[in-house]
Parts: sequence; C-alpha cells; structure tokens
Amino acid sequence: MKEEANQGSLAITASGTDNACPDGEVNSSYAFMKEGCLVVQYQPEGPYPVVIPCPGVRLIVNGQERTQPTPVSMQDTVRVDAVNERREGEWSVTISSDGLQAILRIRPTVVIHREVAELPAASKLQLAVVEREERLPPLTWHELLQELSRLGIKYGVDWEACSRGVTSCAEEEVVIARGIPAEPGKDGRVELLFPSDSKLPVLAEEEETVDFRKRYVFTSVVEGEILAVKHLPGLGRPGTSVKGEVIVPPAPRDFILSAGEGAVLTRDGERAVAARAGRPVAFRQANLVRVSVLPELVHTGNVDLASGNISFKGDVVIAGNVEEGMTVEAGGNVRVGGLVSGARIQATGSILIRGNILASAVTAGGTPDFMQEILPQVRALAIGLREMIMAIYQLLGHPAFKQGDLKRGIGPLLRLLLEGKFRHLPAAAEVFKKQVETLPSGLAGEGLDEFIKEVERVVVHSPLMVRNLQEVEKLAQRASEWEQAFVSPPSAESDVVVSNILNSTVIASGDVRVVGGGCYNSRIHAGKKVTVAGVFRGGEIQAGEDVHVGELGSRGGSITKVVAGPRAMVTVKYAFENALVLVGGRVYRFDRKEKDVRLWLDKEGNLRSCVMSRGRFC
Repeated sequence: MKEEANQGSLAITASGTDNACPDGEVNSSYAFMKEGCLVVQYQPEGPYPVVIPCPGVRLIVNGQERTQPTPVSMQDTVRVDAVNERREGEWSVTISSDGLQAILRIRPTVVIHREVAELPAASKLQLAVVEREERLPPLTWHELLQELSRLGIKYGVDWEACSRGVTSCAEEEVVIARGIPAEPGKDGRVELLFPSDSKLPVLAEEEETVDFRKRYVFTSVVEGEILAVKHLPGLGRPGTSVKGEVIVPPAPRDFILSAGEGAVLTRDGERAVAARAGRPVAFRQANLVRVSVLPELVHTGNVDLASGNISFKGDVVIAGNVEEGMTVEAGGNVRVGGLVSGARIQATGSILIRGNILASAVTAGGTPDFMQEILPQVRALAIGLREMIMAIYQLLGHPAFKQGDLKRGIGPLLRLLLEGKFRHLPAAAEVFKKQVETLPSGLAGEGLDEFIKEVERVVVHSPLMVRNLQEVEKLAQRASEWEQAFVSPPSAESDVVVSNILNSTVIASGDVRVVGGGCYNSRIHAGKKVTVAGVFRGGEIQAGEDVHVGELGSRGGSITKVVAGPRAMVTVKYAFENALVLVGGRVYRFDRKEKDVRLWLDKEGNLRSCVMSRGRFC
C-alpha cells in the first residue's frame, strides 16, 4: 500500500463578512474549511479553536504532524494534506490439475483519491475527507504473454478472454485456455443369458389356487445352451492439454469370463456354454465372472432306509416323501414332491415342498442367526484344545519332565493344565452344552450330542481318566470340524415354500410361505417375510420383515407369538385372545378376538395399530 499527500491550506486570519462568526456569535472562537483552506477566528484572550485530525488526512502544525486534537492560532503555520492510498493488485495464471484449463486470477489495483471536505465553523473542528476509488488492471498484455510462454501454455488459448483479462478492473477468474478432454472408453461386460436370481417366484394371492408345477420352476439349461457372452471394452479417444500434451484416456474396465464346473468356453473366450443339463449360476468377484452349471439329482422314489440319506452339491429333486430319520443336504435348491416327516432338510438354496412338513427341521440358506450365536463357544473349544495339545508336547519334551510320572496316562498333566492356563475350557464346554440344548429339535446336527458328551468327559468331569494324547487330538479335530459347520455363512434370500407345517422348525434366510391350511405348534424363522395363508396356532414366528397371518392363536389360548423387526408390518386377518405380536421389541397382546388388524412402529418408535374398514386398512 502506497500513500501520497495532497497539500491543503495554511491558516489565515478571519476578516470580513465571509469570516463572520456563525449564528451571529461575534465573540466566539472557531475554525472551518473552505475551498481547501483552514480558517480560524478567536478573541485575543482566547480560547483557541481546536482542530481534530482524521484518517486519510495529515495535520501538520509548525512543521510537526499532529495525530491528537490540537489548538491552533493565527500565528501557527498549519498545513492540511489529504493522503491518497494505493493497493497494488495481484494476478496469476494456473493450470488445472487435469491440464485442461488455464485460469487467470485477477485482483485489480485500487487507488483511493482523497480531498479534505469543506466543513462549517466549529470551536472543535473534526476534519473529514471525501474519497473516490479508482480501479486499474494489475497486469499488461506483455506480462500475460510472458507468463503463458513461461508455463508452456500454447494450445486452446482464448485470445478474446486474454484481452478481457488484461483490461479487467474486477476481481475475477477468467479461463484463458481450454484443452480437449480425453474420451474414456466403454467398459467391457459379461451378459448373462439366464436369470441371476434363483429365488422362487412370488406366490399367488391367498385366494388363488396354487399350481406348484407351473408357479415354482427353477431356472435350468440344457447341454449346449449359451450361458453368457463377454462384450469387449471399447477404446477411448485421447485428449490434449493446454500445454499441447497428449492426455491418455483411462483404460476401460475389462472382465474375465471363466467357465466353472459344467460349463466350457468357446475358443475366442467370449462365450460360456453349458456342458451338461442343470441349473446355471454365476459367481462374481472383482472383474471375474465364473459361470457354472450345477447338476440336478433326481430321486424318483422316497428318501427312506432303502435309499439312504441324500447329500448333493447341486439341486435335488425328490419325487416322493422324505421319511422319518432321513436327511437331505443340498448345495443348491431342493424340491420335494411329497411330504417331509420326522426328517431334516438343509439346502444352500431354496426349498419347495408340495406336501406337509411333519415333526421335521427344514433350513434354507445355511446356518441361521441363533446357531451363529453358538460359534464363539465352539471356536473357544477348538482353539483351546489345539493350544493345550501344543503345551502338552512342550512339557513332554522338556528335560526336567520325567516320563515315569505318566505311567497311568496323561490325565494328571491334563488336569493340571485345565486348572491353570486352560481353566476357561470347562466353562466354555458348559455354556456350549446349554446353548445347544436351546436349538430347535432336529437342527443340532447328527453327532453333536456325542461330541458334547466327549468334551464333558475330557475337560469337565474325568480329565484324570484320559490315557493318551491321541484322545485329546481326536477331540480337537472334531471341535474344528464343528467350528467349520457353524461358521458357514448363510446364502442370500433362500426361501421355503410348503403346504402345511406341524410340530416342526422351518428356517430360511429369505421368505417362508405356507400356502395350505397353516401351521400348528411350530417355529418359523425368516430373514425376510413370512406369509401363512391359513392358521398359525401354537409356536412362534420370527421375521426380519413383514408378516402376514390368516388366523393367529386358538380358542384354547395356546401360546402363539409373532416377532418382527422394527421396520416390519404385521397383518393378521383374525386373532384369538392371548396371541402376542412383538414389533421392534414393542408388545401387542390381543385381549379379545379381533379381525383385520395391522401393526407397525411409527417414526417415534411407538407401536401403532389399525383395523380394516370397508375393505381396506386405515
């Protein structure tokens, strides 16, 4: 900032009518500014008028600058100078990070011109200024050309914008050069020629007649059918920066098409073809798409003692019944043409049962949430047993350890470790046993009870009776196997569709749909929705989303409960007294018979209910 002074006036003695005291006060003392001159007047005996400086003005009395109020007389040499101010402007040229723009940023030079204002007479004269602002361009044409040359800006220069920039007196940004952006290429993709969602189709309304043969058909392909087509990426177009440099477009994303089991690739690698009949599936990870065809196992009769249990990594189709004591395990979907009685069915995919489920356990989509809660205990057992085996080996190999001390087996050493470093294992075994006891009937898995008994024998009740290390190693191996069984993640949204459920447990990571008369004394767990077209009498429904029940509870007051998530809506066509509905932890108990009730939580978390009126809900 620069300042420059404009000379004002010298003090003069007032005389004549022009210098008469204002308002007729002839004997008063005063000073005033007129035509750039300071005029003072006072009586010989005083007092003298006082002049008060202000910003932008230099008051110089007898050669000395005064910054405070100063009395002046006619004998003083007084100069009042207005001070001009200059604020130098700034400018710069920058190139954007992508190289596509050169930007001129301008802050103009500002000159403030000041003049001492004319002021009326006063005994204390406060000086004042009149200001006028002038704005000037901060750069010249020659300076801009030199900067463009220094930065190497030579492509796409907008000379009209440059001319506007060097004459601009405003604070602004001006784009003075523009490059050409690169055009990105088109990403490649893999087009699946089959539905990627293997879920069962949506059910008909409750009033409609359900035809399982037509409404529930899984996706399948025949040998030689094209499963997927790879579309190659398209190349982009390079651009040019304001420096004239080539801008390379980003490489388009390419995908790798891979053929898994039951599929082959064409020679050019751009098509996947089914090598056998079955159900097509696609696995995606990063830029890899692997297409496979899962086989389909068709069992024409019943699953019974004559056929044995069925364990298959693809889809399983059973024409008849699944009878008492039998197990069906599938890595895909399961279809049962008859009923399931006293059996266990577990599938990674969805399960469709045309008949009823009687005293059985059916799980679709892998391990349910409440079984996942057991995982920490079985994992603690598996890890603890492995670590204890290593500790035993280290003790047996120590020079100070005498082998003669273990003539009757390693039991004493085992008990010593369980009472010391591994004292958490007996507690973990007890908790694990109690958690397994809470599992629904049929879901514990074959051999789990025997495993628990062996764990209790070794680490709780009779560690002294353990003869050799192989017993502990075998137990640790079984613990690791059960850990893997419990840790297997559930597949997404696998459904169960069945006619009726009696004295059974049905679990699905997706929806559960009961399309027949209903459910009796059963337990349903669904990650998504539950729909029971008929009655649900005795037992419990747990659902992550909406629940629809035709008739809830019974006249005899059997314990019947529905538990739904906080965002769910529960709809009951007819409810008996003492039936319970919990939505997001809020409880609604039917204290009388009610029809057409809908329950949900409002935005404040309060349980709301309404009743259907004139054919529709409130």
